[in-house]
Amino acid sequence: MAINGKEMVKLMMPLSFALLIVYNAYYLSYFKRYFPSKRSHWLSYVAAIAISTGITAISYLLLDHRFVVYIIIGSIMLSYHWLFRGSHLQFLYVGTLYMFSLYSSRGIVISVYAIAFNKSIKEVLEQDTYYYTTFILAVLLSILSNLLTRRLIVSDLRARQLLYNREQLKFVIIYLFLQLVYLTLVNDGRFLGLKQAWFTDLYCISCVVGKLWLIFIFNHTSKVSELFEYELHTRQLEEQLSRQMHHYQSYRRFTESFRAFQHDYNNMMNSMKNLLQNQEYEQAARMLGNIHDTMHKNVQIHRTYSNNVLLDAILQDAANTCEGKGIFFSAMAHLPESISLTELEIVRIFTNVIDNAIDACDKVSGPDRFIKITSGNTYDWTTIEVSNSFDGHLLMKGSELLSTKENKEFHGLGLKIVKETIEGLGGLVHLDPDSEQGIFQIKLILPTSP
Repeated sequence: MAINGKEMVKLMMPLSFALLIVYNAYYLSYFKRYFPSKRSHWLSYVAAIAISTGITAISYLLLDHRFVVYIIIGSIMLSYHWLFRGSHLQFLYVGTLYMFSLYSSRGIVISVYAIAFNKSIKEVLEQDTYYYTTFILAVLLSILSNLLTRRLIVSDLRARQLLYNREQLKFVIIYLFLQLVYLTLVNDGRFLGLKQAWFTDLYCISCVVGKLWLIFIFNHTSKVSELFEYELHTRQLEEQLSRQMHHYQSYRRFTESFRAFQHDYNNMMNSMKNLLQNQEYEQAARMLGNIHDTMHKNVQIHRTYSNNVLLDAILQDAANTCEGKGIFFSAMAHLPESISLTELEIVRIFTNVIDNAIDACDKVSGPDRFIKITSGNTYDWTTIEVSNSFDGHLLMKGSELLSTKENKEFHGLGLKIVKETIEGLGGLVHLDPDSEQGIFQIKLILPTSP
């Protein structure tokens, strides 16, 4: 039995709505891996998908397409802000990418549909059957293009690097906004009575070129973000090598001074033995005092701050820096052998935390500046606590602590790198600033492998 137009519309409406839910769920699952969660219960994700899907569907049905674009972007931003921790710029990127991918895919499908059935774009959009069919195909094309881009152009690692590179992210967002404005203007051409074939071709080419240019921009910005990340890693490796050299030189001075003392010690012990045999106790007592003074004057003191060689080198370097700045420094950090930290991860975590602590102490005047590092271990967790004095002033944006330095591109990434590294290992970072007491404390909680 043939299906008439009304029955077809009744069939296509719920199908298009279901595919819109799939589209929202797909984007949510894709970006979920890049953002720390505020709400992890599955009902929160269902509610976010339901709200964004409802706003999208109602907007498409009731509002002018010029306003729909920006309403949907806002709904995506709100739902992601409710679910995840991130910056407004990152959520704006998610919203514009979501909208551009769907809008450009819809333009391609409508244009091809119009060419195939020899109709104008206006006629395609005015017929409900065509409208819902093209929407369904647009959702499928948008998901397919995203999958191909992820597999061939921008891997998940490069996408994460782009997401946390502020300048490159701005560039992509500006491009997406300009493309959305351009496509909405081109879309208005269907009301101007332009030549059907010419306008359809223009609309199709504009959407295709927009997608291709987005792929090119993704490739370029992700490479720049990757190089930027590589530069950060290179700097950290250079700092690691420098600290290891300082640590080695400090230990060498200690061993050389101790070797010289050991040479004199043998002679002094022979003299001490002769004095005791001759019962010259007063001279023996004076010689013992001289030995004690010589040891303290000539033997370099080599303090140990950690059981890990690399971490001890980092802490040794921090102690030397603090001594030069007049900052009281104390540290005892024990890392269990079973903890799964690579050398680079140790450098990324502790150099950023200690550098931030030293910078905070530099802003405090007076003799009470300090940095204190302690650790605690249980069977499952290792906790490193870093406390330092600070001037009580913090620059916050939502739940994020921002850098007050001018070169935020480098300095603002310190705490983000720490959080990203530790949370990637399954750990937690807890900040506890006390502005009244002028004490800033950060707890690094790391899982201990059994």
